[in-house]
Amino acid sequence: MLYYQTESDLLEVHLEKIDRYFSRLDEKCNVKERPLKTAEGSAGVQTEQYDEFWTQDDFSGWSLNGVQVDISPQASARLCPQPGMTCSAVDIDGGALQYDTTARLCQGRDPYKAGKYNNENYYNGNTFFFGTMTSPVITPQKPITSVVASWNAETRPGTWLQLHIRALKQDSWTRWYNLPVWAADFSTVKRHSVDGQDDGNGKVATDTFLTGSIPASAYQLSVTLFTTDPALSPIIRRITAIASFDAEKSPTIEPDRAVWGKELNVPMRSQVLPEYRGLGFGGGGEVWCSPTSTSMVMAYWADKTARPELVQSVPEAAKGCYDFTYDGTGNWPFNTAYAGAHGLRAFVTRLYSLSQVEQWIKAGVPLVASVAYKHGELPGTPIESSDGHLLVIRGFTESGDVITNDPAGPTNDAVRIIYNRIAFERVWQKYSHGIVYVITPEGFPLPTEKRLTNW
Repeated sequence: MLYYQTESDLLEVHLEKIDRYFSRLDEKCNVKERPLKTAEGSAGVQTEQYDEFWTQDDFSGWSLNGVQVDISPQASARLCPQPGMTCSAVDIDGGALQYDTTARLCQGRDPYKAGKYNNENYYNGNTFFFGTMTSPVITPQKPITSVVASWNAETRPGTWLQLHIRALKQDSWTRWYNLPVWAADFSTVKRHSVDGQDDGNGKVATDTFLTGSIPASAYQLSVTLFTTDPALSPIIRRITAIASFDAEKSPTIEPDRAVWGKELNVPMRSQVLPEYRGLGFGGGGEVWCSPTSTSMVMAYWADKTARPELVQSVPEAAKGCYDFTYDGTGNWPFNTAYAGAHGLRAFVTRLYSLSQVEQWIKAGVPLVASVAYKHGELPGTPIESSDGHLLVIRGFTESGDVITNDPAGPTNDAVRIIYNRIAFERVWQKYSHGIVYVITPEGFPLPTEKRLTNW
């Protein structure tokens, strides 16, 4: 028998919608993509930024429930019907469920009636099948106050996925928090983040889990794989996370002056072309800096690898990254998931310094960086200020200044902009704590020099 939630059970979830009006900045003002997020309150005696990247290699150590891992040719995970699965409403954000003996998978129902979640469906507005996989406990070397998880997956029509996270704080586990719901297209599910999750013990700000005033000593991720047809499954190729202790000061890393003067030939694209105005997906081109930057890096690899399918137009990229809850295209892991859906390796991480960026440029990898700045903080920018803006770092001048493809440039030919090294590093570290998108072909060798624990 299916267990259905009562209206009182869902009351708190419905009321949480109100929180969005107090927790989100208006990304439609000026040319900006998204508000940046920082940890709340004091976090003890640790005063320096600390980042620790985690990725699974072959899903070893994961707990699988209706999921199978295939090792060849590359480790991946997919749904696999099994007898006697354990079915939990936590894995589907409170929806009704049962074990389906015919499909031999857990069967769930959307926790909201059709069209009743922000005027859309939470999942598909109907029933579905699902399985889960849970990571080992991940214990960073130092306390953390935030986690950004990202993934690479194939989600054919009828399939989608969602991540969840919990944290260990003062020897007690938090509840599981709902991270974004992802599907590559809109045919079954309209991808979205889940707002209204701030209970004093943790918070989800669009795509970032925050521990609040008390840091965490460990965290754990789970992935729910969904399908409307037991014969179809999403394919998970990669799960990564960057866990951080967010602080004002970052470690000092000596620059690699041998890289100064190196520049990558990244195709140039503007987000503010007249033809992009009014196209939707958060407000049109004026707020498309993130997918525009992602599309530039994808086009770079299209040329390097002779893969023309990686050339995606700016409107196509905006559609592919759009978050229906956030009402914007600046969801960090949605951008890397979009690149990943085209067969690239893509993840979100944080870097301490442009000295680390130099290693990526040396390796031939342009990065997408997240900055924010007030009037006068970034001389030479096409826009005076932004609460969140993304651009491509393509190289360094002979004196070490930063060569970018800034999509805020008014034309395609005007996006190549050089920024003062000190000013750029300040607005990158101060507001996003060094967020970057790393996008490369699968199997491309990653740099090892100055790696620390950042990738």
